[in-house]
Amino acid sequence: MSDYPMSVREMDEKDIPAVLAIQNETHFENWDEKALKRLLGKSFTFAFVAEAPTAAGEWKVAGFAVFSCAADEAEILAIATAQEFLRKGVATEIFAEGESALADAGARQFYLEVRAGNANAIAFYRKLGFDQCGERKKYYSDGENAVLMSRPL
Repeated sequence: MSDYPMSVREMDEKDIPAVLAIQNETHFENWDEKALKRLLGKSFTFAFVAEAPTAAGEWKVAGFAVFSCAADEAEILAIATAQEFLRKGVATEIFAEGESALADAGARQFYLEVRAGNANAIAFYRKLGFDQCGERKKYYSDGENAVLMSRPL
């Protein structure tokens, strides 16, 4: 995987402020504090953070991902990396951890939806082996379409 030093672990409540900061920084605002706390308590939710060293040598949350699993289907609900850690393999490492946990939980197929205009995310998912399997017209509140993607786990 990545040569950049980092560790991936399950997300817990103490990580919520860092996750909210990443959401704000990346303009990817899915959840507030209360919603994240609720998600962490659900048996079908798998949430991870990656910690990595800053330029000053201090370790901090560099990215996060939230997945859900129902029966043999997994879904990526969110995956994001802090700006200062982009292009260091953070999202790939978190995805790998999530993939392993979801496979252990019995998932066999991965799904996700992504904004049609988010070319970087679509390229990232294609690199992970996802293919487009559909589209949801005007899915987002601003009218943008969602691209549906899937791949075997």
